[in-house]
Amino acid sequence: MSRPFEESPYAFTVPPLVEAVPAARDRIVSRARRLGLALNEELAQDLKLLTGELVANSVMHTRAACIVSVQWTGQRLRVEVTDVDPTTVRPSQARSADENGRGLFLVAALATEWGSHPCATGKKTWFELTVPTSVRDTKTGMPSHAEAPADHAAFNRAVDTHSAVMEPAPIASPCTRVEHQAA
Repeated sequence: MSRPFEESPYAFTVPPLVEAVPAARDRIVSRARRLGLALNEELAQDLKLLTGELVANSVMHTRAACIVSVQWTGQRLRVEVTDVDPTTVRPSQARSADENGRGLFLVAALATEWGSHPCATGKKTWFELTVPTSVRDTKTGMPSHAEAPADHAAFNRAVDTHSAVMEPAPIASPCTRVEHQAA
């Protein structure tokens, strides 16, 4: 029997409102802590910023609800935003006077890896953060976020490889199944 996302400890639905983005940022930190990760302030802020960028892009461009999930891959913290639009995302080159268009640049600069790929309900856009050895949870031994390069070369590498699909480890026991449903 599957559980609805509203009841999942690792995933939730965000309504199609930009005003819902701040709550989604806070909820993802809470969900990450349920995984047993010791989040320092820097990691929590990066997690909120990157989640906010992906969720805002999703609700602004699709005008539909999205599903946000968090999981521990065994090496990294992974956040996925699933929405109904099958078009994968690519960074744009914002001009200096533009008010928008820099969100994916931030994702590429701060995330260890990120990407976007089509799925049955539309697309998944994801990012991963590496957990530094200095911020391990002593109970679980799980690590937190390493400093990401913010130079243009790192951004260009991230843009060139952002569509790579990585399959993370399951976030729940084999008996627990969470189904994605189109909004």
